[in-house]
Amino acid sequence: MSANSLVFLVIWEVMIKKVLFVLNADWYFNLHWKERAVDAMRNGFDVHVAIPSCEPKIRKELSELRIVIHIFSMHRTSLGVFSEVRTMLSLLKVIKLVSPQVVHSVTIKPNLYCSFICRLYKLRLVTTYAGLGTLKVSNILKYRIARKLIFGLIKLFSKNLQSYALFENEEDLLFFNVNNLIDPSRLVRVFGAGVNLETYSYSPPLNKIEGLEILFASRLLKDKGLLVLVDAVKHLKSLNFNIKLNVAGIFDPDSPLSFSVEEIEKMSLANDITWLGQRDDIALLIAQSDLVALPTSYGEGVPRILIEACAIGRPILTTPLGGCKDICIENSNGFLVKPNNVTEIVDVLKILYSKVELITSYGLNGRHLVESKFSNASVFEQNISIYKKLLD
Repeated sequence: MSANSLVFLVIWEVMIKKVLFVLNADWYFNLHWKERAVDAMRNGFDVHVAIPSCEPKIRKELSELRIVIHIFSMHRTSLGVFSEVRTMLSLLKVIKLVSPQVVHSVTIKPNLYCSFICRLYKLRLVTTYAGLGTLKVSNILKYRIARKLIFGLIKLFSKNLQSYALFENEEDLLFFNVNNLIDPSRLVRVFGAGVNLETYSYSPPLNKIEGLEILFASRLLKDKGLLVLVDAVKHLKSLNFNIKLNVAGIFDPDSPLSFSVEEIEKMSLANDITWLGQRDDIALLIAQSDLVALPTSYGEGVPRILIEACAIGRPILTTPLGGCKDICIENSNGFLVKPNNVTEIVDVLKILYSKVELITSYGLNGRHLVESKFSNASVFEQNISIYKKLLD
């Protein structure tokens, strides 16, 4: 290689803008962040992603989009000191290899690791808190100890850091603000992942003579509200209501709160649910439904399934936790119920069963809400503007 070529390569390496996404699961990046990564590429960034593992189907899909995949050692639920040090060193190796202009980490543990590394090496960092989840709400001793330790370290590592922290719900942002974890000027409210308004286009509700078809589609964690929804539907079936509960989702064996395959199959065999498995045609499932329900007690961001449901024009049922209340406006596009409250769910289902015209009116209101606040375009624009602020 000539001297001129070497000079050109060095200049190119300096000029090229690289963003490294750091997440805890391949499916999570593929579902929630892939489109944002592609938009970053359209805006001149080379995109890299660091994840603990990547199944062949996802690897092929991301590679075809020219997204560079890096594997680092991480166990999502481990709290062991040696395991965390091993993870930190593994991630540091990736960051040194990529040499990104911006690191964008997502969820608690990657945010903690990246806050430490980026402060140490003076790198620009964007952290996204898509709902603080179990760590914030659990009263189990190990989570209470972890909460105090993790947030204390985030506060320490975030001092004098070139960074922005993005929050998908107002409660989590206020938690950081009240506890003075990060400079308030660096806290930014965002509105979920956004959806493609063409992929999730409005679909008029089906003209059914009678009955109600409900869709629950989510990561299959026990605090997402499936059991309380099943109890409500069973109660109404015992009163001869014609109601069907369809369930689709992803098992998460790394989480202690995950349903097992056997537990879901047992509900299916008892005819409490219709088990649809893991699906990639969620838009179709929503269009075939009358209501999409996520009565979660989990610390959510803005759940994507609720945004998708509203985009297609279906009413939603959820709880007023985290970002759920941003996408569900009472008496407009959905119903808010207290967590773990079977009676309130029963009451809502009775209302929708007897007033089917609400499916259309609430659905249209939901579509308008997504168009104004939760479209891909608005989310992408906010993301890129934050990268540009850091790079200016």
